[in-house]
Formats: sequence, C-alpha cells, structure tokens
Amino acid sequence: MDEYINKVLDQISAQRFKEFIKFLELTPIGMAAFLRISTDHMYSLRKGRRSISDSIAESLAIKLGITEADVYNSNFKLKKTEAGIEYLKNFTTTNSHNPNFFVNLKNEKSLTFKIRTKLVENGYFDSEKRVSQVVEKLARLHIKVTSEKATKSLLYLVETGYLTFQKKPFIKKDGTVSKLQVNHYIEP
Repeated sequence: MDEYINKVLDQISAQRFKEFIKFLELTPIGMAAFLRISTDHMYSLRKGRRSISDSIAESLAIKLGITEADVYNSNFKLKKTEAGIEYLKNFTTTNSHNPNFFVNLKNEKSLTFKIRTKLVENGYFDSEKRVSQVVEKLARLHIKVTSEKATKSLLYLVETGYLTFQKKPFIKKDGTVSKLQVNHYIEP
C-alpha cells in the first residue's frame, strides 16, 4: 500500500516539476543548470522516479521568490515575482551562450516544437521509436514531413535534453539484420 502511495506522490511531484520547467521556459538541460543538479537527477524528477526534495523546493523557492509550500502545492498558480524575474534574467544573461537551455516559444510553427508538444510531452517516446515511426505518427496528426526533417528535429531534441537515442541494427522487411544502424529515440 505504501509503495503505491509513494508512486502516486512521485507522479504528482513529476507533474509539478514539469509545470516549473514550462513556467520557466527552460529545456530539461536548462532546468538542470538552473537548479545546479545533474541531468540524471533532473530526468528522475521529471519522470517521477524521484519526488521534489526539500533542497530542490528550497532552491526553487529562493530563485522564484515564492515559499517552499508553494513549490509543493499543485493548486498554487505559478506567477512571476520581482525576485524570480531578477534571478531568471541573471541566469539568462549568464547562459546566453547556450541557447539549448531555453525554449524558443516564438517558433511554434517549427517541426521541433510540434514534435515536442504533440509527441514528447504526451508520452509517445516512453518506448523506443524509429524516425519512420515518428513520420507515420505525425502523418496521422496531419503533419506531413520528410524523414530528413524529422531526423534533424529529433537530433535537436536530443541536444536539448528532451530525448536520447541509441543506434541499433536495421531489420529488413524479410526479417534479416542489416549492417546499417538506425537511431531509436526515447525519453531519458
């Protein structure tokens, strides 16, 4: 029973953590840098394998100008505070050389944005996907794209920390294994 409750609480914590990432308009690797934690730690928080700890809550509270209770309270609507705006402005200035830390919301028509919002954020990459599967899924969503453009967007999502990939042998239609290696994308 306790194990089930802990899993539910971890998932609630993960949802709350995603709200902070979205609110701050940071990529996963940007959020890791913002909190000064490892990307593995950040992925564990984002996936619900860990709950927001007191030290993470304290860090978020100080940086955003809110209370630790606000960090845990999923009913608290995140809002910009003077302290939070100042801290984020300094973080943005200090890390302006690394655009992969920041979500570019001005580019909502880009394929990368569509893949991130329609597929990544909806759990599509919870299991491994090949580029051809992504292209087929996008087609079902009425988004026509070539495999070359999809690959470029997927690799950018890897670079910004939304996805990882692993090269695996290509399986031919007749079931034999090719020497060709193809990328299989998955959420970290």
